Amino acid sequence: MLKKVLENGITLVCCESNGSGFEVSLTIKSGHQNEPKLGLAALYENIVATQAQGGISAVCGGNITSFFTGGSMSELSKKLNLLWHLCSNPVVCADTVTESINDIVLHTVDLAGVPMRQTKLAYKHTAFSQDKVVWNTDEYIKRVSSLMPDDVNDYIKTCYVGKNLIIGYSGPESSFERVEKLVSQLFGKLPEGKRSPGNNLLYTGGYQEIPGNGTIQIAMFGWDISRLSNFAETNVLMSMLSARLERALMPLKAASEVKIAGYFGYRTLRICVSCMQRSNFKKAVDVVCENVRRITHEDASDRRVETSRQRAMTERLAISNEALPQSVHAAWLQLRRGIDYDNDRCIRNIWRTTAADVRDKALDIFTKKMTCVVYGAHESYDDLLAKMDLH
Repeated sequence: MLKKVLENGITLVCCESNGSGFEVSLTIKSGHQNEPKLGLAALYENIVATQAQGGISAVCGGNITSFFTGGSMSELSKKLNLLWHLCSNPVVCADTVTESINDIVLHTVDLAGVPMRQTKLAYKHTAFSQDKVVWNTDEYIKRVSSLMPDDVNDYIKTCYVGKNLIIGYSGPESSFERVEKLVSQLFGKLPEGKRSPGNNLLYTGGYQEIPGNGTIQIAMFGWDISRLSNFAETNVLMSMLSARLERALMPLKAASEVKIAGYFGYRTLRICVSCMQRSNFKKAVDVVCENVRRITHEDASDRRVETSRQRAMTERLAISNEALPQSVHAAWLQLRRGIDYDNDRCIRNIWRTTAADVRDKALDIFTKKMTCVVYGAHESYDDLLAKMDLH
């Protein structure tokens, strides 16, 4: 990966792509974790995205906001100019700010009462210490609605500075000098400024219950894996656990998901089980507990390990072949936004993973402090730990 720091502090990174086109991104080290006022990062992103009219896309992290675009190499100068113009000089006035605030409020209200949305938000809040984050929907809407055009302009002036920006480029390496020249011409005029404060969250784990009025019941379990990287054993473990849960929960008409859930640059291994029948929910939770206990205490059969390796291989290949915003990925790596999995290394090592490897990795992960969020029904945290027999 090529890297260049301009005189005003902007970092330009290049990850070579074999395709005929290019992708370029602009990343600002600012999000809802380190914004000057609550909702400013979301408001700025909405204003830019609205005025882009599909010309650029946005992706946001806890303390990162990225915009990216792409096309054929003949469009490189045009697209970089578009990125510069829309991000540096969006139309910020009473009308555009009000329009974006209304859109954010509508989106927030639409999602606020959705059970899975509530559970995911509670999971983040429970898994990580978040003293400065407002989770109350009404309070968030009130704060966002109070923002003014001057707030947005001050945000751009403070955060849209050289030391706080990374330009990511994905395309032919032979064009890197051309990209550097264009970036210097456009973005080199920005003041150096200061980098926004970092993210000092800690994984805390714990338990939270959410009262639910509907019939759906949800439970999320999670464990911190932020320091794990490139472990094929983790992928095989997840594939094995996912298959076991799918088989065991089918008679209960319950659904499950085993995934790596990334929040604010950190990663957790999260198991989610949901059920529309209250009478079956406790049984479904017991199934999750039993399978976590089983995978940490018993070696799987050779046939089960082989099946799980094949499934893990397929899943890793699917992920590595996705059309991801590589320019954003390259920028986020520079900001140390957690440890990313090296898919190629995982794929190479999956076939070497044994039953003992899976059990050892399960012990390493599941004996850490657990996060648990339950929507609707009630389960005791201590009872759940006892069922898993992890401590």
